[in-house]
Amino acid sequence: MNQSSIIAWEDRLTRLALASLVIGTVYGVYAGAIVTMYYDITPNMGALEDNLPPINAIFYFLAIIVSFVHLPLALVDIRHQSWRQGLIRVGAFIGPLVIFLGAEGLVAHSLCWGEISYTDQFHLLHHSLFAGVPLTLLYGLALRWLWRPADFKPAPAIPRAAWILISGATIFVVVALITVMAVMMGGLSMIIP
Repeated sequence: MNQSSIIAWEDRLTRLALASLVIGTVYGVYAGAIVTMYYDITPNMGALEDNLPPINAIFYFLAIIVSFVHLPLALVDIRHQSWRQGLIRVGAFIGPLVIFLGAEGLVAHSLCWGEISYTDQFHLLHHSLFAGVPLTLLYGLALRWLWRPADFKPAPAIPRAAWILISGATIFVVVALITVMAVMMGGLSMIIP
């Protein structure tokens, strides 16, 4: 595979990851707003909210998996002392993970806003609006300002060991994420009595 096609595929996958993050964040805000509006007038809305599939988390996971393509390319850039290009790729690799961790708890739970942060009525909206939207917006702006694949210098051929490393890491993350999703959605409760 030549360098121009690798960079073209990397650019497509970066755009796919960003689109996936935006869709997940918009879904979180939309579903959170619906739960918030109908919480008091619909019986058992709290139970319904708990049973909503974590669609936003699925889109975040997709973005994380797709962003693994940057890891071997960043390692090759850093090895050949293309520091700026390597750091941009590292940022494109880490960004979706930071958004997922921030929107699902780390940032959202540290941003407390009185009683809103502690009630079930506003829980999903709180996570999506106060953490998901700003982090996704910052990541999108950073990509817009820094992501210039046409300016990337072609690196030497990517070693086979790097592709094996990234393939193994991707398979591990996919299996781990599927397991986490199955546990979150209660799929394992049907298997284990």
